[in-house]
Amino acid sequence: MGTNSKSSHASYAIAPSNAPESAEGIEGAGQEPAVAEPELSDGLVNAKADLMVAMDNLAALEFGNGVATGNYPELPDDTVERYEIFVDQIQSAREAIEKMKEEGASDEEVKAHLDALRAQSLAYLNGLDPEELQQIAAAKGFEHPALVGLSGSSQHPLVHWLDPYYGDDIPSKQKIQAAAQKRYEQLAAGGTVGGMTLADLQQIEGTSGAPDAPPGTWAATPEQVKAAEDAWTKASHEAAYSKGVLDSEKLQNLLDSEKQILTAHSPDTPDLETLKNQIQVWTGDPLAVAKINQSTVTPLVKDALASGEMSLTEAQHLKPLELVGLLRTGTHEAEKEALKATAQARKNQLQALDDALEVHQSGKQDIHTELTLPDLAGNPEAAAQVASWAKSTGELHAMQQDAQGWIHETLQSPVDIGFANPALLNTHQVDPKALTAEFYSWAKNQKIGDLRAVAGELGMPDPAKANRGQLQSYIAASFNPALDQDVINAKVQATAAKKQAAAAAAKTGAPLASDKAVNALKSKLTGSAGSTASSSSGTGGLTQESKVEAAIKMGASPVQAQKLAQTAGAALAKPIPKAPTKPAAPGSFNAKAQALVAGLQQVKATAQDVPARIDSDIVGSWSFSTGTPANLGGTYSKTLHSAPDGSNWLFKADHNGGVIAHSEAAASHALSMGGVPAVPVYVKEVGGKVGSVQPMLKGATHFASDPHKWSQSEVDSIVRSHVGSWLIGDHDGHQANVLRTASGGLVHIDRGQAFKHWGSDKLSLGYAPSGGGSYNPVHQKLYFAALGGELADGIKVNPAVAHPIIKNFEAIPDSQWRTMLHSTAYEGAKSGSGVHWVPAMRKQAAKQHGIAATKVSTEQIAEAFLDHAVERKQNLRHAFADFFVKDLKMPQAASLKHGAA
Repeated sequence: MGTNSKSSHASYAIAPSNAPESAEGIEGAGQEPAVAEPELSDGLVNAKADLMVAMDNLAALEFGNGVATGNYPELPDDTVERYEIFVDQIQSAREAIEKMKEEGASDEEVKAHLDALRAQSLAYLNGLDPEELQQIAAAKGFEHPALVGLSGSSQHPLVHWLDPYYGDDIPSKQKIQAAAQKRYEQLAAGGTVGGMTLADLQQIEGTSGAPDAPPGTWAATPEQVKAAEDAWTKASHEAAYSKGVLDSEKLQNLLDSEKQILTAHSPDTPDLETLKNQIQVWTGDPLAVAKINQSTVTPLVKDALASGEMSLTEAQHLKPLELVGLLRTGTHEAEKEALKATAQARKNQLQALDDALEVHQSGKQDIHTELTLPDLAGNPEAAAQVASWAKSTGELHAMQQDAQGWIHETLQSPVDIGFANPALLNTHQVDPKALTAEFYSWAKNQKIGDLRAVAGELGMPDPAKANRGQLQSYIAASFNPALDQDVINAKVQATAAKKQAAAAAAKTGAPLASDKAVNALKSKLTGSAGSTASSSSGTGGLTQESKVEAAIKMGASPVQAQKLAQTAGAALAKPIPKAPTKPAAPGSFNAKAQALVAGLQQVKATAQDVPARIDSDIVGSWSFSTGTPANLGGTYSKTLHSAPDGSNWLFKADHNGGVIAHSEAAASHALSMGGVPAVPVYVKEVGGKVGSVQPMLKGATHFASDPHKWSQSEVDSIVRSHVGSWLIGDHDGHQANVLRTASGGLVHIDRGQAFKHWGSDKLSLGYAPSGGGSYNPVHQKLYFAALGGELADGIKVNPAVAHPIIKNFEAIPDSQWRTMLHSTAYEGAKSGSGVHWVPAMRKQAAKQHGIAATKVSTEQIAEAFLDHAVERKQNLRHAFADFFVKDLKMPQAASLKHGAA
């Protein structure tokens, strides 16, 4: 311990000058001689000379001067070798002082020399940096020297342990080694010391990546793995049961303990991979319960920035929980890449926001200043400037609304990591309502011809036909989501049509166009017949009430809707033509009337081809014939069977004990309740196997894959189906799962993945858990085609058609909704983590009950599923309004939140 070695003594020819031989030339010569000092013995003189040589050599070592004589003509570069010379000189000086004491030196002189020697020893060792002290200590037998001196304050403990002035066996030196050993045991048990794990220590000591431990792992015994697991349990409990905001140290301990287990390499530990998988999942449980904010993650983020593990973009633009996900060892790489992409997207968003703000400020500096748009009169460039201002202001408002969802949760304080909250979210916040009033005040002083030029710049089809109010509203709709440019255009066309009809009547004497025609033109036609209602003869399941509702959705008054419904009913009573009639001119009354009839026919065709739902107990009592293989593709085997009435049914065996069958049956029932076409599915045991049965569709064919060939009624049908798909969490509606019925309707089949991603999915254009390309859901394919201009002329996505379906689902009582999904919830919870949605619901239940995820019961998981089901249904309206506004850039869809379409 300490020196751990003894170099041979070296003599150095560094000695004091000899005293003069005579007194000549010395001041005071010839005076009375002074009292003679005691004569020094030769032994004492030699001892003092040896001490002086040793002290001079120590000084040379401290300041790095080469020793010119003796056994060391110059100092070696090696730190350990220099230390050995230092130890040798300390021992030489100590021996010289002991010799002086033996030769009669006074106690005061001996003490003074010892104090000077002790100070010289400390001065040398304190001049070494921690890495040099660790290198020397390791060479001299100290075990794990990197585990002492972690605080960085006061004197490094290794200075004392290496100090040769003190003996190796003193208790204070032994305590330093004992402290390092205790900390090593703590690391080996899965704990951390000063943020350091065992893997980190092994990397410092150069012992990681041993032949039996792959790179990035540490070699662990079964006992060490068990100790690491215990450390994780302690850390997770401390995080889960922490009161108030979780402190950084507890979070760091949890992340470090997870890393300790996930990076352990122990071939002798059975089921280590299972343990790793469990820890990877369970670490998320306390994180979901704990209150984590900016103060919790700031110290960890600073360390990650310093080590290069995190970029400044990621640190600035991710929320606390997202930052934790990036810091966790257990986060999948794909998820980490997604978080990094989110950070970059938000950074780009702020840049785009800045660009839009610059244009916006050309007309309004901030919310406290007046609107100062250029006067249009006599200024040829002003129309384009005002149009650009209106468009950029709308983009600015939309981006500000979106950024509000994340920016205030990021690390914004300059004290944190140097990121300031953009002022544009405060003093430059766009207020559409107030801004519209200011714009109207400005616009009333502009000539109507100049306003038409601005509207034309913004894409108004025929501004020459619009009046002042319509022009003002059309321009303001660029930045005010409460205004709808399509509705305004329809009103312009309706007014023009009425004038044209009046002019024609004046020439021919014919009667004016009916109120029904005028009001149909004044509205933005949806092409939707609303929900499927109870059946009535001749209309394929559409009652007079449902047709009236569709007409009202088109903008007609209640009285006019009754007349329009009668006309549509008469059209529907006729057989559906095999080939479409010649299309009317776009925007004409006939075209919009055809759209209404086509929408009603679409619903009729689907309703008459999809088998009606019957009581599940009746299906349960049936005996099916022996099955024959059904080569229909898909993941699971399928067989065809005959029911007692001779109809053909499809059976899909469920290899998950009935969980998927219960899910698909519940999904089909729920969709039919909401008016979304769905083939009825039932849980059934056939041939000793549990699975699902469903009647076969007669004459069904695959739906066209080219969006350019889709009609408006088909597009509307896809939008309505998307509402149901999101509600039940089915993201697997790819092309092969959408069929055209014999009468031309559309129906989405194979809902086996319903509820699979509940608790973790997103209503987002970019969310596709089943993969991209041909596996993208049809509704996603539709939206991308619409944004890319790939639909046929005049065909568009109409958010209004979603409204009746949303209303149908909202009308289902929460108690009935829970009862409908009860079997799905409890069968899935009973099957455990093998069911995809169970981990998410386990976390939700743990958070709700304030317990660890490992303590959550099956019943609590099932009830969390049902709670989520109710919440999802209740939020359906707001979710789709936000989706259409944000993802599809349709600000008019915001009206869905208020019951309008």
